[in-house]
Amino acid sequence: MRRELTSVILGLCICACAQAECPPGDLNGDCRTDIADLYILSALWLAEPNLVAEPNAVVGQNAAADLNDDKHVNATDLAILAAQWERTGCPVVINEVLAHAHAAAPDWIELYNLSSIPVDIGGWLLSDKKSNLSKYQFAPGTIVPPLGYRVLYENTTFGNPQDPNTRILFAMSENGETLYLSSNTDPTFCDCLMETAFGASATSYSYGRYRKSTGEVVFVTMSEQTPGRPNAYPLVGPVVINEIMYHLRSDADAEYVELYNISDGSVTLFDYVAMEPWRLTDGDEAINFRFPSDPPVTLEKGEYLLLVKDLGVIPRGVPSGVKVFAWGDGRLANQGDLLRLVKPGDVDDLGTRYWIDVDRVDFSDGSHGARFPNGVDPWPAEADGAGLSLNRLFPKKFGDDPNNWQATITTPGSTND
Repeated sequence: MRRELTSVILGLCICACAQAECPPGDLNGDCRTDIADLYILSALWLAEPNLVAEPNAVVGQNAAADLNDDKHVNATDLAILAAQWERTGCPVVINEVLAHAHAAAPDWIELYNLSSIPVDIGGWLLSDKKSNLSKYQFAPGTIVPPLGYRVLYENTTFGNPQDPNTRILFAMSENGETLYLSSNTDPTFCDCLMETAFGASATSYSYGRYRKSTGEVVFVTMSEQTPGRPNAYPLVGPVVINEIMYHLRSDADAEYVELYNISDGSVTLFDYVAMEPWRLTDGDEAINFRFPSDPPVTLEKGEYLLLVKDLGVIPRGVPSGVKVFAWGDGRLANQGDLLRLVKPGDVDDLGTRYWIDVDRVDFSDGSHGARFPNGVDPWPAEADGAGLSLNRLFPKKFGDDPNNWQATITTPGSTND
């Protein structure tokens, strides 16, 4: 078995196989797959009968070596580890950013070490331009502790001309942008270039990493700032996308999107500073609905609102008193779509208005596995033309994740089934 494993790994370069995070075969948390991980897998494989609490169940440390999540540690897991052999990940990531600080408070960038070992990022580069990665270079001996943090404040580091590590001053935009963290010539973790994009942000709200049930890591608005600490839960609400009817075989014009005010008070879908209403858009903005401005729409605590394609095709069962508006042109894509409920952000020097996500749902139809990390589309296929709608399970939980949605009977303008 060892000879076969050796033949698999010959010729692979550690750095040439760098991944954006620690590789799947990394069992001991040092962000590389090597002999130490093979020893762990072998020990757990041989000890499996003594570690399994009940038939077909993997528990405790044994679960770490169950690389394909089939509740067993066996040759399949060995094959996965072999495929990752001598691959090195990128253990330090941009974990949270504040790009729209209040008043004189500084913006900041937080780094996080995903691994179980201290990582020396001396010589690594940080920038807001891919064409020039070397705007800020970390000093030799800069250590990010295991599972630890390092926070860079604009006024003392990347925006400070007195900091000797700052080559070109830069600042983050409240309208959103992309940050780049490069390992530069680091011989241990080479070829790491991590791009972290974030959108427009409201004053004092940070963006941070959040791992969805699919394994995908997204950068979303956080419910609170946590520099130097584990990220808070994503911000949810005050108004959420609560139900989606996107594919009816009988009548394509009977599509609708339901909104729900989950907050403890009324919410007006209009910004009196920007003098702009909120909007609902889809992925290619075939749907671009602006809520009324005269008068603005207000949702009371616990109130629902329905957006339909055609006011002449309002779905059955809508309770009296529910506000209903038609978006008119455009349709939701039957293969899945990106819905965004947005509010006005700032205007840049060129007069471009930016929009802040209040809620977003990037849903699929259950048949597009290539879009997902494990090749399986986790969205319920029963909502794709079978007469059912997508219903949010827990309105106050993060919505852009298939584990918070189910396909069930339609409940337009009322509590989900």
